[in-house]
Amino acid sequence: MLLDKTIELALRCHKCGRLEKTKFNIFELRDGHFLDLKCSCGSAKARIKEKGEKHLQLEYNCVLCDGHHRRLFDKKDFWSSNSINQIKCLKTGLEIGFYGPSSLIDDELNKQKNELEIMADELGLNDYQKPELLLEVFNIVHDRATFSKLYCECGSNDIDVKLYFNKIELKCRNCGSTLNISAETEEQLNEIKNKDKIIIKNINMTKSGWSDNKYKGE
Repeated sequence: MLLDKTIELALRCHKCGRLEKTKFNIFELRDGHFLDLKCSCGSAKARIKEKGEKHLQLEYNCVLCDGHHRRLFDKKDFWSSNSINQIKCLKTGLEIGFYGPSSLIDDELNKQKNELEIMADELGLNDYQKPELLLEVFNIVHDRATFSKLYCECGSNDIDVKLYFNKIELKCRNCGSTLNISAETEEQLNEIKNKDKIIIKNINMTKSGWSDNKYKGE
């Protein structure tokens, strides 16, 4: 009888936002040393190791709260899992990844891809140049707003969002200031993903460093 002790883990990268899968097996975790799981962008997403005789310890960087989480899994349940299991942001409780058998991971990724296409259609993005990029940038903007990290220098966080074929326009409803975020390339997606805050320059304040009112974050 052949026992398959291989698991795939799909986790969204905290740097570039990509959701990629990584496959590893029980023999790669030995002697209590961490196995590093990296994104194709080069960033370290997570690491996993055996913790004693009965547990596995997973540590991962979170795309939602920018924190570092640690979870313990029962070793037997982890390797014998026959279902999709969520990996969550421990601060918000929201899913940022999952693990399980390879076939189920592929099914889940295809499901999410289809849902993304449906969402793009509902938002009217199918006629856009790169709807997937635009939607990912939109999701990042939404996440920043959720954690009160999207606001105008005038002090308002009442922001109007408009989607164009190659950018997202943010407009402060209090002072009328605007900020355009380009969404045409992977580099532009990575740039906004790496910014902790999205701040709209107040047109009534000094223009130092903001003369072109292009994207800026902290």
